[in-house]
This record gives sequence, structure tokens and C-alpha cells, in this order.
Amino acid sequence: MTSGSITTSTTVTDDFQKPPSVPKEEVIYKPWDLLVYEIWVLGIVSTWAWGCSTSEYLLPQFRANIGKNHLDIGSGTGYYLRRSEIPASTLLTLLDLERPALDLGLQRCGRPDARGLQADILQPLPVTDKFDSVSMYYLLHCIPATVAEKCAVFKHIKRNMTRDGVIHGASVLGKGVRNDNCFAAHVRRGVLKAGIFHNIDDNAYDFEHALRVNFEEVETRVVGSVFMFRASNPKQNEGDLLDS
Repeated sequence: MTSGSITTSTTVTDDFQKPPSVPKEEVIYKPWDLLVYEIWVLGIVSTWAWGCSTSEYLLPQFRANIGKNHLDIGSGTGYYLRRSEIPASTLLTLLDLERPALDLGLQRCGRPDARGLQADILQPLPVTDKFDSVSMYYLLHCIPATVAEKCAVFKHIKRNMTRDGVIHGASVLGKGVRNDNCFAAHVRRGVLKAGIFHNIDDNAYDFEHALRVNFEEVETRVVGSVFMFRASNPKQNEGDLLDS
């Protein structure tokens, strides 16, 4: 996708054009699925299947890394945004490929002034905004792409980050992690068969390498089956224009 749209509570500039409608087969979640997501995925599955409690690990990292101009990619139900006490002065933008998911995130994020950007993160973003913080939680494992294509996301996103910008997130891995317990094995089979997860080859080594190629400071860890990361200070490669 090479174009995007910004949805706000104020007037939209002419710089952004609405992209073509996303085909139905590309929609992973319906609004009702996203509401169930909070209880099932973030509450039960994350803790008991993937071994990474949302309240103990993911939410604290999210809260600690919110800047003054924040981009949240794959916001889902807006769970992290609602529970992070983000200052009213922080500019907030939500990004998603799917219009229904983006609309739900905007409705439930707790910020009526939040902007919405519909775009494909496997491609460079169709905006020139510079964000000082970017988050993507439980997103990469849902993207139907190769590991190399997922790793390229960091190169795309850093072009829209400030020199001291921070990117952070988490994703369920498919390789190089502990053996699944019975519950985890059942869940994993189900989400792979349903086409919700596309992470068979996802591994910590490739993701960390991609982060180190694109950022000066990188922190990663694997909690249970979940890869958590925080990276800052995007590297300025040839052709990158990074504003402070």
C-alpha cells in the first residue's frame, strides 16, 4: 500500500489521501473479536500460554516509553493506550492496515483528539510526521510475511522517528523458545490454522539483528515465548532524513 489517510476530530489536510478499501480477505479481526481480545489474549493467553503477563511485563514497558508525539501501530482495542495515563499534551496517532480495527482503536483509546492512519507497515509510511516514540505490541506475529519482510518494518518506521526516538513492543515467537505447555500448544495450533498467527519462522536473533542494524541502542529479552524489545536513536543511513 503506498497511500494513507489521517482521521482526526479536526479538519484533515489535503496532503493525505484515503487508500483503496482493504479486501475482505485481508481483515483479520472484526470489532467484536477485538473486544474479546482484551480478556482472552491479553488476560489469559499471554500469561498462561505464552508465559508473559501483560500487567507484569508488557504494560510497564509501554508506560515507560511514551514520548510527546506517539505512534501506536496495531492498537487493537486501545488497551495499552487507555491504561497508560498518557498526558493530554502528548500527540497520539494510531496506525492499522484494517479500517474496522483502526476505527475501534480510535473509539476506545480514551483520546478523542487521536489521529488515525490507515497504512501498510510493510511499506514506507505515506506521511512525513516525525514521532519520538513508537509502539507495536503483539503485531508482528500476525503479519502474513516472511521474517525478512517483518524485519524491514524497523527500517521503514525509523524514517518517521526523531533522532532520539524510541520504538518498543513485543511479539510471540515461533522458533528458539521454550517448549509449549499443553494449553500453549493448543492455542498455537488454533491460531496458525485460523491464519491469525504467521510466526512459524519468527525468532529473536533475526529481530534483534534488524533492530541493531537500524538503531544505536537496543534492549531485548525473551519472556516465555515472547520477544520484548526497546530500541532508540535511529541510525542515519544514506537517504534517511531524520529531524531532531
